[in-house]
Amino acid sequence: MAYPDWVLRHKTKGTNISCIKGNYYLYSVTSKWDKEKGRSQKITTGYLGRITQEGIIPSKRPSMAKKPSVTVKEYGASRFLADVGKDILEKLRSVFPEYAEMLFTIAAVRVMERCPFRRMELHYEHSYLSELFAGLNLSKNRLTDFLRTIGKDREKIAFFMEQFVHGNGHILFDATNILSKSDKMNINRNGYNSKKEYDPQVNLLYAFSREDKTPVYYRVVPGNIRDVTALKLSVEESGLRDMIVVADKGFGSQANLDMMDEASLQYIIPLKRNSQWFDKSILEQGDKGKFDGYFLWQKRVIWHYSKTLDNGKRVIVFLDEELRNSEQKTYLNNIERDLEGYTHQVFLEKQYVFGTIVMITNTEKTSEDVYASYKERGEIEQSFDFLKNLLDQDKSYMQNEKSLEAWAFINHISLLLNYKIYNLLRESMKIKKYSIDELISHLKYISKAKINGKWLTTEISRKTSDLMVDLKIHIT
Repeated sequence: MAYPDWVLRHKTKGTNISCIKGNYYLYSVTSKWDKEKGRSQKITTGYLGRITQEGIIPSKRPSMAKKPSVTVKEYGASRFLADVGKDILEKLRSVFPEYAEMLFTIAAVRVMERCPFRRMELHYEHSYLSELFAGLNLSKNRLTDFLRTIGKDREKIAFFMEQFVHGNGHILFDATNILSKSDKMNINRNGYNSKKEYDPQVNLLYAFSREDKTPVYYRVVPGNIRDVTALKLSVEESGLRDMIVVADKGFGSQANLDMMDEASLQYIIPLKRNSQWFDKSILEQGDKGKFDGYFLWQKRVIWHYSKTLDNGKRVIVFLDEELRNSEQKTYLNNIERDLEGYTHQVFLEKQYVFGTIVMITNTEKTSEDVYASYKERGEIEQSFDFLKNLLDQDKSYMQNEKSLEAWAFINHISLLLNYKIYNLLRESMKIKKYSIDELISHLKYISKAKINGKWLTTEISRKTSDLMVDLKIHIT
């Protein structure tokens, strides 16, 4: 019978096609001389898979073949990351020509698998990255030497990051704490983290572009550095323009503010509601006419007023009525539940500060832009779950400062790739429909099968195909 062209293209030397009830199957065959018949006889040696218009669905029973000739590797996510990360790889090649492909591959595997370095080789071998960037040695011993080599040259790392900087408007903040109990480093110092744990750690500072919504700079600093020293050095090294430090409430001491002023740093710092600089008099009057005005933030009405202190700094009070109602309801429910410390008297004392956010700044930005900068830090922190997951995977395995630097650099490259995906979803208005993990998981199910030396794309599920169409993703 005549087979369709999409079936015949899979017929290569040493294979045979059979049609059974309208389905097409591929088998490996060999020939053996038959003395009685005086001619060669074809012998089927194994079942290779079912042929579809999308590709071959490989056999799930490789033991049927006496001489397995099929190699299957994850393809979709590998190809996708290689495509969206072309500019990253190009910049790596310009700065680290000898190590660019290895740096990119390790970072890409981290995006796909979120695995520790010690499992890097296994995932690399089972992904198509091992074909796109063949011959890389990702064994544990090789990676140990590799990290030390890369981490020795902070100057090149900083130059790589500079290539992603353009435009104005950057937020610098204390991204996270990394626990490290290695006794071979001096950078890990005892310091408090967000959990109030006093352990050996290092801090990771990050700068983000407000324009591109991408990470552009990182720096690892000692774990006991919580003042402006690290911030000032980071601003100087990065060379970023219009850099604004957006810190948390624990940073708003008089000493820290004075030091930032002396260092000529711009900042936006949220204050605690019991701060001496928080003027509640306008709130207590209950007259919106006393406010400076309002603006809309994500369809929510934000009222605001400001006061200039004697030293020239501005304290801006923001009132979110929706947040106010929510906080009041929560507090009253806690009174009804008879929780300790929640009383009607305390509620009356707090009634004017519910729903407020208070910030101090030395910038000349409008109140709306100050609010936006603060909220953008919060959005960045939420999306930092990806990086924090990577840090939790193998933070305790870095045994020297050079390796730690390289480890942070590779995580930074992974974060760049992650934000490529994030921005793709955001710009296509699909960020609420698909998560980054969901997209990567779907693409990982697209495989390539190597049959008798030829790579063929296997079948793609309808759901994955629909997702790719929805996001205009083309994987060849």
